[in-house]
Amino acid sequence: MKVMDDLNAIKEFRSGMAPMSAEQEDAVRDRLRTLASTGETEPAPSRPGRRLVLRVGLASALTATAAAGIPLLQGLDGDGPPAAEAAQFGARAAKAVEGRSYAPPRPDQWVYTKTAMAGGFDMNTWWKGVDRSRTEPGEHWERIDGRGYAYVSSRTGRLVVDVIKDNPGKNDSPKVIRRWVGGPPKYTMRNYHTLPADPDALLRTLYAFHYRDQIGKTGPGDVFSMLNEMLQNPIPPRLQAAVYRALPKIPGVRLRRHVRDQVGRVGDAFAYVDGHGERTSAIIDPATYRYLGTGTEAARDIPVTGEPADPNAVARAGTLLSWHAYLTVKIVDRPGQR
Repeated sequence: MKVMDDLNAIKEFRSGMAPMSAEQEDAVRDRLRTLASTGETEPAPSRPGRRLVLRVGLASALTATAAAGIPLLQGLDGDGPPAAEAAQFGARAAKAVEGRSYAPPRPDQWVYTKTAMAGGFDMNTWWKGVDRSRTEPGEHWERIDGRGYAYVSSRTGRLVVDVIKDNPGKNDSPKVIRRWVGGPPKYTMRNYHTLPADPDALLRTLYAFHYRDQIGKTGPGDVFSMLNEMLQNPIPPRLQAAVYRALPKIPGVRLRRHVRDQVGRVGDAFAYVDGHGERTSAIIDPATYRYLGTGTEAARDIPVTGEPADPNAVARAGTLLSWHAYLTVKIVDRPGQR
């Protein structure tokens, strides 16, 4: 799940309260980073059928910093070519990547991610979207076993590292000694390799998964989000191929051509529109089949309820709600290494 989802859940929870200051919003973002590093979950109101947890994964940490906005050349309306084209693209991508070499990481190694995100997000007026002309860079590290998280602070420029210890010392800070609450997320880099490499079996596994405090069954949008998040990690090529073949099998997934990511790279995207009218795109380079980035926009006008600042607020069709580019994703030996 993305930090954008988590921030939206918090906004809904704060309905009727005064807008937050910039300092308060920074504090919330820091808290989300802590959740990312610890696997801790907290209940939060949600739209019907959505999970009630703030589950921040690798992609979620991107809001801590973020990237340069470059205007998209393509219109944001319409669902793109038919599903058959998505299946053909997925098959080509899978064939291209499944035989690539791969060295499984050690549990004590880290995933380093350098990102770029459209700036200007305001939690208090989220329906106005982000500013593609603004650049906010981001860097973070996540330990393979899930027991560590680090990021470069957007305010100080310094590396911040949180590590979970089984036997903390008396001088360790609360951040250091915090343990998993309710267990870590089900699937992460520590166990992605255990997932089936057959696309149908992979989909069955993900549809069967049920988050703690989840409302209702796991649906197509949930599975799309999980597959999209997998692609944001250096997963085994056979699993990456399975993801490419599985995405077009999700009802409603379409292919969007010539989608420009946050730093101007052009790719084709698997896209899914949820029941609320939010379209999420997973952008893939059509030549190398490398994952380029992701983002969410309003596929149609989305009325906003419960916002005290503007009871008639609407997220207009075409409004870009978030947009991330993944510049570097690789395995390193320690936080701070690039």
